[in-house]
Amino acid sequence: MKTYLVGGAVRDTMMGMDPKDLDYVVVGSSPEEMLSQGFSQVGADFPVFLHPETGDEYALARREKKTGEGYLGFTSEFGTDVTLEEDLGRRDLTINSMALEAEEDNPGSFLVHDYFGGKDDLHQKVLRHTSDAFAEDPVRVLRLARFRARLGADWTVAPETVNLVANMAKKGVLDELTPERVWKEMSRALMETHPRLFFDTLLECDALHVLFPEVYRLKTALESRRWHPEGDAYEHTMLVLTQASVQNFDFDSTYAALVHDFGKGITPRDKLPKHYGHDVKGVAVVEDFSNKFTVPAKTRDRAMKATRYHMYMHKLDTLNAKTVVKMFDDMGALNDPDSVRVLFNVGVCDERGRLGSEMNSLDHLYQLNNFFETYKSVKFADVFPNGETSGDKIKMGMFRARVQAVAKAA
Repeated sequence: MKTYLVGGAVRDTMMGMDPKDLDYVVVGSSPEEMLSQGFSQVGADFPVFLHPETGDEYALARREKKTGEGYLGFTSEFGTDVTLEEDLGRRDLTINSMALEAEEDNPGSFLVHDYFGGKDDLHQKVLRHTSDAFAEDPVRVLRLARFRARLGADWTVAPETVNLVANMAKKGVLDELTPERVWKEMSRALMETHPRLFFDTLLECDALHVLFPEVYRLKTALESRRWHPEGDAYEHTMLVLTQASVQNFDFDSTYAALVHDFGKGITPRDKLPKHYGHDVKGVAVVEDFSNKFTVPAKTRDRAMKATRYHMYMHKLDTLNAKTVVKMFDDMGALNDPDSVRVLFNVGVCDERGRLGSEMNSLDHLYQLNNFFETYKSVKFADVFPNGETSGDKIKMGMFRARVQAVAKAA
């Protein structure tokens, strides 16, 4: 029985980072032996055990065999004859396929077991699949893209891995992914340091059109160079997404930043590079995209509102009071004030998410917050000091009062 530290903890340690989770592989043992040593088993499908003192996970070394579709279509073999190399060989990337073994006669020192060139790839900042088993699990494509979104643009994907992923896409392997799993990986990628690299990597590997056609269509949505020197709606969206990360915005704002221009992806080619009405047309696209991936309702609804009204953020100084009040009414802003915050944040990202506009002033955007504070300040008791029971009269009276207040604040 021998124990090895494996996976991301090894990768992070070798990169000089503090590992978040410690995972161990045990070679030459059995469930009965682990239980006899005080470990407790987690789950019934895989023999994974929790250490009685640290709570760290210890998994028995295993082989895997593809038996069906999807990331659950595997059978696993556990036995004392399974080697460390066999266990590591089933992992996704070479940088995640190394193990550390403590030297018994030299406390504090470790042996590195690297059968697949992980150390060299770490040094050269290359993401490379460990073995052809990568192609058996489509989730690994998403994980590859997410790792690059975490690590940065100085990391590259090995050419053979690019080709492998492209072939997986052509053969329909990615169609095995469930919407829930795609959303899980994408939502995590959106909060990485370099979220655009998630989509850039999928594009480079010729898989973006399969997984996210709504994003892919933005590549051919040409933009007017006057307003968007970056040239197309995809590059603009990626710059907007980058701004969400730079500004350290919350998840709802980041998701809204990603989808806010989806309407440009359905602009007829003969209308390009203009995108009239893309804000209104984009709402249905965002709704369908969100429902497909089972996006949480509040996140979806706020993204739809930001999509509908993000163009208003460019002309706050010219909006009339009625338009402003109708916007807040339509957004249900009193019941969900965070929708206004998300709209403001998308406005920030949109303003600076253009080539050469990264340092643009944001002062004009704060008028949205001023309008909303004024809108909220109008109280029923002030408008109807003697009370009112007619719903229509209440609605009309509050609307007029809010319009008057916003007009004065403009």
